[in-house]
Amino acid sequence: MKLDVSLIGHTSRRALEDAQRAEINGFDGVWATESVTDAFLQSMAIALTTERVDIGTAIAVAFARNPMSTAYCAWDIASASNGRFTLGLGSQIQAHITKRFSMPWSSPGNRMEDYIKALRAIFHAWRTGDRLRYEGEHYRHTLMTPVFTPPHHNHAIPIAIAAVGETMTALAGRLCDGVILHGMTNPTYLDQVTIPALERGLAEAGKKRTDFEVSLPLFMAIGDDDETIEKQRDASRNQLAFYASTPAYRGVLEAIGKGELQDKLHTMSKEGKWDEMATQISDDILDQLVVSGKPEEMPGLVGERFGTRFDRVSSYFGWPIDDPERMRGIVQAFHDLDKSKGA
Repeated sequence: MKLDVSLIGHTSRRALEDAQRAEINGFDGVWATESVTDAFLQSMAIALTTERVDIGTAIAVAFARNPMSTAYCAWDIASASNGRFTLGLGSQIQAHITKRFSMPWSSPGNRMEDYIKALRAIFHAWRTGDRLRYEGEHYRHTLMTPVFTPPHHNHAIPIAIAAVGETMTALAGRLCDGVILHGMTNPTYLDQVTIPALERGLAEAGKKRTDFEVSLPLFMAIGDDDETIEKQRDASRNQLAFYASTPAYRGVLEAIGKGELQDKLHTMSKEGKWDEMATQISDDILDQLVVSGKPEEMPGLVGERFGTRFDRVSSYFGWPIDDPERMRGIVQAFHDLDKSKGA
């Protein structure tokens, strides 16, 4: 299992500094998130200042852009990083797409499928010189002249999409090279919803599980003492309350027998009671959605809870230590977890 770093709420300057530190500390990859700045800007900064770590967007908001704009960014970062880049896309929710980005919204599964196919067509045209002619339900790309064709390279650009429910998870298995799961999950939900949907998508495409990468930015409460761990748990409690107020995550709560909590948190969010919502996440719920412990304990705790259900893991809130020798030992412990997966 590979151990990555997720950059939450980073500017591009901080992203490159933290990515350089992650490379020194032995992490396998760095994922740029998109909240206060563009994920592609962060990824390019990382690509130009690191040599080894994998780089990915987790995620870039797909529907805030058209496929051509996204393709140009991904192509350039793949070149700058010498093929270390994975294009991770997410749909976001309707309110953000229509009200924050002022972009059209429709069935996210259908639109994402069209988006991915358009990207593949654009990459194919750039790589082979074939005429670009993609005409889908939502996107049409039928013009590409030499002036606007980027410099050629042969680096593969894996595409992964963020998924919570069955539709996006199955789509990831069918059309993508990987899936980025949501940190708010648990083994029951993975076994009842995520893995069966992924297997259906892989089977439909005739792909093997070993040809596909599953990543998870897991909620980890990490610290060398109880006080630090508790602060991390409180931060997780606040974030989980926010996610749990969204109907898309009801199934995760139902998997641990707490489905009715989604209704309550949703109502509280509508009433603006954001500061009170975290009180609804009990220690019992937290223990089922967060892995808590000391840094050296985390590989064993993650392996014990999740086994080999995913290939890459990161801590949602990062790691609280900056000691290369110590961190490399932890990374190696994650590598040593049983890697066997069903074909």
